[in-house]
Amino acid sequence: MSTHRYLKSGAHPYPHIGEFLRAKLRELHVSTPEAARRLGVSTSSVHAYYKQPSLQFGIIWKLSMALNYDLLSDLIARYPEKFPVKTDPKIAELEKEVEILRGLLRR
Repeated sequence: MSTHRYLKSGAHPYPHIGEFLRAKLRELHVSTPEAARRLGVSTSSVHAYYKQPSLQFGIIWKLSMALNYDLLSDLIARYPEKFPVKTDPKIAELEKEVEILRGLLRR
């Protein structure tokens, strides 16, 4: 049993980051050796990441940069359904425009 509080189950369990990473690499068609090469670490290090329920932010950041893929947005998408997520004002403005245009099309 872990002594780390963040690993204890609670009301909002977070995704297992290692499993998330393995699935994301598979989805992106990036092999473990290729991910290791891009990160400058050993293949065994990447395999160790797969087993970790949590990874340091710096590792997730480096993986995003190495893969040229926004892993953080994918993790944010896993927040609970009604979780308040900061939105880009431009996106909110575009969503308003879309609603206006839909209203015009319904006429």
